[in-house]
Formats: sequence, structure tokens, C-alpha cells
Amino acid sequence: MNTIFLARLRNAILMAALVTLIPLGGAFAEEQGESFTPSLMSPSGQEDVSTLNLRLQTAKKDLDVFQTFAEHFRNTGETKTAAQLQAPLDDYLKKHVDNLLAQSMDSPALETIRLAAEVMFVKTRLFIILNREEDAKATIADMKKRFAPYQKMTVQIPGKTTTLDEVIRQLNEELTKTAFTKKI
Repeated sequence: MNTIFLARLRNAILMAALVTLIPLGGAFAEEQGESFTPSLMSPSGQEDVSTLNLRLQTAKKDLDVFQTFAEHFRNTGETKTAAQLQAPLDDYLKKHVDNLLAQSMDSPALETIRLAAEVMFVKTRLFIILNREEDAKATIADMKKRFAPYQKMTVQIPGKTTTLDEVIRQLNEELTKTAFTKKI
């Protein structure tokens, strides 16, 4: 009985920590003179590109936090808690990440394109971890379309630096393994 109570208490604390940490990214951004709200950016301004890059880096870190929680819940078999994570994740993706990715498409800066690809990688990994196969497939297809001219560009993924085409291949393999193990 105590273990069930302790497990639920731990889950509540983890969810409270997650809900508390995500808004802190916005507070930090405001202290740095930037905001999460989309702005009218001139693609030629260096300041605008660096601000967009900082916002993409922040979004990548935030998605890494979501991924850490999702992996923990999946590995411990806490499917209800993982399901509760999806609503805040969807909200964050719609309000912040998708807007940043749309803005990054207007940027000619290679660093911005690289960061956008890395954000999309983490986003896809999250979908795979949360067993959202259709969303993962759609994001991989979007990556192939958006970054077609940049397939040999190097990107940073956890643990290594590799090319974008290798990252897309890796995501496809992981998605195939996940789909295969769900069917067995």
C-alpha cells in the first residue's frame, strides 16, 4: 500500500516539477530581452537571426526536459502519467515550437537551419517515445521536405555529431522498431 502511495506521490512531484520548469524558460527569455511570442523579423537582420537561434536553443532544451520525463514514465510503465504529459506537450508545440520552426524557414542562416533540424529531431523522438506513430511519421516527412537541400549538414544529437540524412534514417529505424514491437 505504501509503495503505491509513494509512486503516486513521486509522479505528482515530477509532474509539478515539469509544469514549474517550462514557464521558467519564458521568464529566463524575458530577462534576456527576448520573448516566446512570434515577432515580425526581418530575415536580413543579424540580431533577429541570433534571437531566433536563442529561442530555438531554448525550445530544444525544453523539449529535452519533456523527453526526459516521457522516457522515465515509459520505462517505469506509468502510462497514465505519460498520457497526462501529452496535453502540455501539445500546447507547448503549438504555441511555441511550431511557430519557431515556421520562422526558421525564412532564415538563410545555416546555424538556424541546423537548430531547426535538431528541434525537429527531439520533437520526433518525443512522439516515438509517447507512441504517437502518425505524428512521428508526419514530422519525419516534414524534415525530409524542409531540409532536402541540407541532407549532408552536420547536426548535434545526444551523444554524437552526425549528418541530417543519418538522423532521419535513425528516426525511421527507431519508428519501425517501435511499431514492430507494438504489434508483437
